[in-house]
Amino acid sequence: MKTVRIILTAALVLLPAGLGAQTKAETSLYNKTIAKPSVKAADKFLKKFPNSVYAQEVLEIKENILTEAFVKDNVSAISREDALGAAGAGTIDAVGWKKDKKEHVLALGPDLSLRILSPDGKPEDTRVIPVYTMEESPAAPALVLPMEVISPVGARRNYVHFGYRNGASEYVEVLYLPEEDILHQALFYGTPVKDGKIEGQSPEMMEGLTLSAEVLWLVGRLKENPSLVQISKADILTDESIRWWLSRNPKAQTTASKVSFGLLDPESSIVAAYKKASKERGKSYSVAMFDIRGYTVICAAKGGEYSLIWAEPVCRNRKTEKYIRSIYFENDGTTLDLMYYKGSTTFKKKVSLASQSLKHFN
Repeated sequence: MKTVRIILTAALVLLPAGLGAQTKAETSLYNKTIAKPSVKAADKFLKKFPNSVYAQEVLEIKENILTEAFVKDNVSAISREDALGAAGAGTIDAVGWKKDKKEHVLALGPDLSLRILSPDGKPEDTRVIPVYTMEESPAAPALVLPMEVISPVGARRNYVHFGYRNGASEYVEVLYLPEEDILHQALFYGTPVKDGKIEGQSPEMMEGLTLSAEVLWLVGRLKENPSLVQISKADILTDESIRWWLSRNPKAQTTASKVSFGLLDPESSIVAAYKKASKERGKSYSVAMFDIRGYTVICAAKGGEYSLIWAEPVCRNRKTEKYIRSIYFENDGTTLDLMYYKGSTTFKKKVSLASQSLKHFN
């Protein structure tokens, strides 16, 4: 039989000997209860002596009996290998699932469709796990944490637990209750960094949210995952601004004739870096160029507002890649020249801060 992890919420309380005064009737009933433990016997003791020094121990006995009964009736004996065999081709993972003493197989498809099968592979039902993403066009989900059947939040319920990634920038963990078709997911998204890590945030970790016990459990796992690095609010705002700019200006480096500027939150780390950077001053704008969060950005300030004018990945090799070496205003005070170098070759782009037009000179 395969091993199934059962997580109990009740903690064992060790009681010091001789604590409090017990009546003969109380001690006698306690001795009878532990001699022949059962749910009925435990309930009888707890009803008669709810404040007894023995009450917590008797409650533990009752919980253990109920848990053992739950495991016997609801923990599948189907191995992963047998589940995958029953699921057949086109399955990325499968696991045994037992409900009300009846065995089933849960088969997960590449699109996160979930088939419920008999142990010999006959279809019984089909469900869909919606892909949780912050992207408009996310990468196909890839399973990174195999399916398991667990009881994680104290309730005697069998949840299906697994994890997947949407490309390099999103990680999701799932708790799914098949018999009721109830789904809980928690997402961490942000900027991919080395060793497969993600620097970013989770929508479920935002302040002021009221979360279910299941989502709280998933959030706890995200917080404990060393591959998920939470960042400051200032950097979150910066990452969101850069992501927005790149999505609105996909052809800025090639053929675009217009560029969309993004208004920056004053609390973003771009604004903080701008205030410390050396600046080029035009007719009504001041601009600064600097590297931040893996990108070279140009920030402009006018009348107390800050805008993201330009963003591109930081150049890693100046001999083989184009990079912005300098910026300066033309005589009109509103046209900003971006001077690019690639080895000894120069290129130029002109950005009008007044009309947001863009010209390329190669």
